[in-house]
Amino acid sequence: MENDISLYIPVFNGEKTIESCLESVLNQTLKPKSILVIDDNSTDKTKEILNKYKEQIEIISNKENKGLSYSRNFAVNYLKTKYIASIDADVVLSREWLERVLKSLLKNNASLVGGKMYEKYINNPCNLWRSIRLKQNWGESDILNPDLVFGCNNVLNTSNLDLRKIYNNNSEYYKLNGEDTELCKFLKKKNYTLFYNSSAVCYHLQDDNYNSLANRYWRYVQYGDGFKKKNFLKILKNIIRQIKKTFKWSFEDILNLRLKLLKINFVILYYFLKKNFHYFFSKE
Repeated sequence: MENDISLYIPVFNGEKTIESCLESVLNQTLKPKSILVIDDNSTDKTKEILNKYKEQIEIISNKENKGLSYSRNFAVNYLKTKYIASIDADVVLSREWLERVLKSLLKNNASLVGGKMYEKYINNPCNLWRSIRLKQNWGESDILNPDLVFGCNNVLNTSNLDLRKIYNNNSEYYKLNGEDTELCKFLKKKNYTLFYNSSAVCYHLQDDNYNSLANRYWRYVQYGDGFKKKNFLKILKNIIRQIKKTFKWSFEDILNLRLKLLKINFVILYYFLKKNFHYFFSKE
């Protein structure tokens, strides 16, 4: 199988997960030609951990925190291989992940292929809630042209793409979320093929509490056009939609005896309302 593939990992304050992530990359059945880690000005022990692997990886450090889209743009322009794999710093790959995503990319002549990510930790209600409501996979079957190839684990075919600013990094808005959706919109508009490989498995190491989960959900649902203009009607529609979701989720949780999740549904709703009102009435 053609092996003109590199892999990059953007990281910011990833001391809890980056070592496990790197070990899973180094143990792949298909070895990438190069491994690039882009440190987005971390303030924890990420740099120290990365330096332990400096003989096996290339490290580039941003002088300031520039955000995820900047790091992705930099990587796809910097790396010169035909295929470029990307994973988040809190993801651990199964041993055959890279081999399987590349095989499906070649077989389907795809421009972007993603694998199936499970949540590693469902030991507390917040993690369980995330595994149900913020799931980052499309299930047990392969899908040609899914709605989205999740940015947390994928391989990009660069042979027929204009790599210059392929990710939207013109706004603060895309620093944490939304760049994968923008990429997929761009590729679909150009009639490129996307693919979801259900056998290319990886695991998410995120461990959430109420605050981090609420922040994560806010970024997840609010990255789009609603942030670009202060449109009262759009914000009102979002609030009504979220209230309906909250009661729908709560009904599902009662039916499935997931009573510990009921409180989280309303914590998320409270945070969502608070952030919407703050955003609309802020002077920014």
